[in-house]
Amino acid sequence: MTRSNQDRVFGAPVDTTTTTPQHHPPPPEAPTEGPLQYIAPTELVDLPSRGQFYPPGHMLHNRASIEIRHMTAREEDILTNSSFLRKGIALDRMLQSVLVDKKIKVEDLLIGDKNALLVYSRIYGYGKEYNTEITCLKCDAVTAHSFNLENLQHKDCEEVMSHYDVELTEEKTFKLTLPKSNFIVEFRLLTSRDEKTLLGAKKGFGSLDLLNTIIVAINSQTNKLYVQRAVESLPILDASVLKRLYAKIMPDIDLTQDVECESCGEHFEMGVPLDAGFFWPDV
Repeated sequence: MTRSNQDRVFGAPVDTTTTTPQHHPPPPEAPTEGPLQYIAPTELVDLPSRGQFYPPGHMLHNRASIEIRHMTAREEDILTNSSFLRKGIALDRMLQSVLVDKKIKVEDLLIGDKNALLVYSRIYGYGKEYNTEITCLKCDAVTAHSFNLENLQHKDCEEVMSHYDVELTEEKTFKLTLPKSNFIVEFRLLTSRDEKTLLGAKKGFGSLDLLNTIIVAINSQTNKLYVQRAVESLPILDASVLKRLYAKIMPDIDLTQDVECESCGEHFEMGVPLDAGFFWPDV
């Protein structure tokens, strides 16, 4: 007896005793999205640098903002990973995890831009209120205080450049003439990678370490040995001016806010303490 196509395909015998067609239940559909799946929303964070201080060819050159996801339980696992905490890389790993564009690497970010992304990751994760303890600068009393993170502003580095007659080069480095030696110094901004290198080289770093890292050239000489010797011979006034100017000119989020001591009533400015409680609040 010749078998039908149905026999060959499905291996089932054909019922020849009835003309009623056979009906088989359809196969179950493949599961689609689960009912508890959560799609984390994203936000655009304005960069303090506005992308203006990344050199041509850098993927963040003239890029004014970066898109990040809201933190989820995945980021909490990163922040509490004991190995990451021991190595001091938990915050960087968390930030890399929430970046939407994975081609952006945290270590390539200017420090001020990285700080802004950390602050807004915290806002979107836990809210704008940051409750912590502060120590009064007058009476040393330790009191509770709530910082509003949404009140933080970006520093105006362009005004500083104009005031100190600093030239911005095509390579996004800075040039100025030092007041005592009259050396023409060209320097750059630190990235997260630079900061990690400086902090990892020793317990804390000194003026020479910082200046040798940021200075690109002195009197148009780019030779590293020349620069190092020139830095070692800089008058203390010039070194102080350069360090203060660097701190002022670096695009960043201004972490200072006006606070009042509940104990003595003194008003003073204090930077938001980015301590352990910043990303591990008691909620």
